Amino acid sequence: FCRLVREVLTELDLPYELRSTGKGSPRREALRELSGGTTVPFLVDPNSGAAMGESLDIVRYLFSTYAPAGAEGP
Repeated sequence: FCRLVREVLTELDLPYELRSTGKGSPRREALRELSGGTTVPFLVDPNSGAAMGESLDIVRYLFSTYAPAGAEGP
């Protein structure tokens, strides 16, 4: 599911910061505080303040927010 989001970010030519939150990672607790869980992917858009966790929701958001007019999303 993370791969799908990364592919859309790349397709839309959007810069992003990937933070690994695997078991044992110090970032895992930060993700839990931010999202209420440890499920990934989780997107935080600094441009809008939007934060969401479901991959399909993220992909729809990215296309509706950043895709050029006429581009096709899911």
